[in-house]
Amino acid sequence: MPALQDFQFFDTARLTELYDAEQSYELHKHALAQKEAAARAQGASEEVIAKEIAPGEDDPQPLTPEELAEREQLLEDGFSNWNRRDFNAFVRACEKYGRTQLSDIAREVEGKTEAEVREYAATFWSRVGELNDADRILKNIERGEQRIQRQADIMTAIATKLEKYRNPWQEVRIAYGPAKGKAYTEEEDRFLVCKVHELGYGAWDELKAEIRGNWRFRFDWFFKSRTPQELARRTDTLIRLIEKENEEDEERNAASKKGAKSGGAPARKRAGSVTAASSADVKEGGDDGKEEVGSARKATRAAAAVSPAKK
Repeated sequence: MPALQDFQFFDTARLTELYDAEQSYELHKHALAQKEAAARAQGASEEVIAKEIAPGEDDPQPLTPEELAEREQLLEDGFSNWNRRDFNAFVRACEKYGRTQLSDIAREVEGKTEAEVREYAATFWSRVGELNDADRILKNIERGEQRIQRQADIMTAIATKLEKYRNPWQEVRIAYGPAKGKAYTEEEDRFLVCKVHELGYGAWDELKAEIRGNWRFRFDWFFKSRTPQELARRTDTLIRLIEKENEEDEERNAASKKGAKSGGAPARKRAGSVTAASSADVKEGGDDGKEEVGSARKATRAAAAVSPAKK
């Protein structure tokens, strides 16, 4: 019997049964030949020899033509041309792209066409429970799919945030709250959010290259010297802030719609929230916020100086 791997998805039980039956018959035939040879060596007559090797009711029988054809078909039904390397590549690709992205998975399995991968995937998912380490394989794939879904949620959150602005590269404001931190500027954070939206979440090496090549940061040694891991951590922090802000906006919108139906009271509450948010933006803006306040004060003074002249 040939070596049959669990990931090749043969009908191992039936094949084993057929091969065992064939082996039993071959052993029985060999035993009869030995018995005949021994009888002839002792000078037994043909009649005695014939009696010794006469078939019995319980003697093993050779495979019938139907059973031989069945065995050949079962061997063809399995994936004998898939080896351990192909199987591992398939599983890793499922973790990376998700079980439904068969075109992407096929590119990861070297030497197999997309049609072959699709055929294997159909059998894999219908019989994955037959694998020796099925639980571990499924958990790894599900963990990968959860990571993919999380990345999709992150990109959706960033897109929702940027859609609020006509020019996100210049206008995006992050609701930092009381713990803004002093390491990164608002301009740097704005660039990180917009670039992740452009490059995709997880492209940290590409993000670092974009920072180093951007003219805005040619003298910003701190930002240019951040490692991909540090940029990833900062981006994760910004994403959490954006997701929190989006959730609060959804809650306010839901309350506003509910209030509009019941008389409009929540609308005044929303106006107050917007005023508070604007004040928080100025307060949390760091140096940029101070410059804006300073500009506003200069404009006020200029207006005051012009007013007497008009009078």
